[in-house]
Amino acid sequence: MPDNFDSVAFMDTLIEGGMPEKQAKALASAMFQLVDSHLVTKNYLDMRLAQLKSELIQWMVGVIVVQTGLTAVLFKLMH
Repeated sequence: MPDNFDSVAFMDTLIEGGMPEKQAKALASAMFQLVDSHLVTKNYLDMRLAQLKSELIQWMVGVIVVQTGLTAVLFKLMH
């Protein structure tokens, strides 16, 4: 259960507001599922960060290779 959604407190608030208990339970359950399906875990963030680092390194290496090649071509043209 997500730490940031208290379904019992949510259900109690609905009941106190006049909603029948059966409907309050159904709505609390639906809200819990919605919140739970949109949570991002630390493992997912760590994995995504590792992917982004990998992509950044690939781009940097590619730029360095192209820059080195262009520099070599320019030196050959100058001499």
